Amino acid sequence: MDFIGNMFTVGAIATGLVALPAGLLCERIGPKKAILIGLTANLISITEIVVLQPAGLLLASVSSNLVATLGSVSSAKFMVENCNPDERTYLFSFQSTLSIVMAVIGGLVAGFMPDLLNAAMGLPIGVNGSAVGYRLSLAIGVVLSFSVVVPILFIRENRTCGEKEIGVHQRPRRTRSWLTMLKFMIPTALIGLGAGFVVPLVNPFFANRYGATAEQVGVISSLGNITLGAAILATPVLSRRLTKVKFVAVCQYLSMPFIMLTSLSPNLTWAGGSYIVRTSLMNMSGPIGTTLQMDLVTPAERATISGLLIMSDNLPRSIAASASGALMTKGDYFTPFLYMTITYFVASSLYLAFFRNAEKKAPSATNIASA
Repeated sequence: MDFIGNMFTVGAIATGLVALPAGLLCERIGPKKAILIGLTANLISITEIVVLQPAGLLLASVSSNLVATLGSVSSAKFMVENCNPDERTYLFSFQSTLSIVMAVIGGLVAGFMPDLLNAAMGLPIGVNGSAVGYRLSLAIGVVLSFSVVVPILFIRENRTCGEKEIGVHQRPRRTRSWLTMLKFMIPTALIGLGAGFVVPLVNPFFANRYGATAEQVGVISSLGNITLGAAILATPVLSRRLTKVKFVAVCQYLSMPFIMLTSLSPNLTWAGGSYIVRTSLMNMSGPIGTTLQMDLVTPAERATISGLLIMSDNLPRSIAASASGALMTKGDYFTPFLYMTITYFVASSLYLAFFRNAEKKAPSATNIASA
């Protein structure tokens, strides 16, 4: 588990360091080209399937994360610039839900595919099953991920909305919303720090702490995604009673008891159920939060803030992953979840304090203001 934590750490550090330059590059070449370049990271991921040496795995993790980050910082900007302001919350919610639905299918299939492939080839299955089935399953995943290039090539980029907003809110090239960006970065960094203690190691946590099989972990992942997908799809309706800021904070606060319950549960059923609820509550406000981020900076700064937030999330996350890997390797499954809860509470409180009145300064989606 400590090596898994270290492997995640080097990838997250690479992502964090390149995120801001990637955002600036996206502003120059456009989000569509940036996304296409980012998808080539899937080709590098093939190395992680066939290489067994630790150094090679770490190098592949760094390389794939460096390239993939360019696509990550570009997606929100791409969607914002190709829809009307009043459609943004619904677009982000639908996109997240669609991604989650497909993740459900992938999670279920991935949980059973290694044993099915091994059995078909007459190879050992189960806990000590052959690595061949896992490699073939991962290779199929790489091919499917890279195939995304095909539909993106057929997308006719339309930046009318973004250009219109830039015309209305014309500003010098230099960054003007730096204070708003800093306020977003601080809670994001704390959330990343807390998530790093648990999220990268949650699958081996279930396996080592509760004896979960690969199939059971796949089921937990799929059920979590189904629940999260339903929650995100309902987000635009649920959020009407609260401001965007309060909705994000309330969802995050509600998730915290279930973080500790995951670690303290007496069996896999309770632990898995708690983690599913935690994941849904914590992430269902994601589209709302992204919409707010895009609304509170100028159009020319959208890829930049995406890069800064990815950097703020990944660098602390990388540190926590290595520390958590060392703790879990020694059998400590309580402390990482405690640290996660504390950092989430501080981050949510700061987020609420920083942006409580932000939407009053931006009464419409096209009124770009600095919080």
